[in-house]
Amino acid sequence: MNNNKNPNIIAIDEKVCYNCKHRIWAVAIGLGVMCGNNKKGGMFTQIPGLRKTCDAFVMSEDENRKPFSYD
Repeated sequence: MNNNKNPNIIAIDEKVCYNCKHRIWAVAIGLGVMCGNNKKGGMFTQIPGLRKTCDAFVMSEDENRKPFSYD
């Protein structure tokens, strides 16, 4: 799945939170990256990291998605 040799890049075919349809990118409003599938006390939970995954993973169908780079 991941043929990428650079550990700083997340490819669009990797089964990780960055590529999940449940990911909510709320960084601009100060909430970080949230999981839209998990709620605790009525609030979405933060994901532990963009490279993590879970049983609820579903590949995003967003055609505008691009590989993520930490660089």
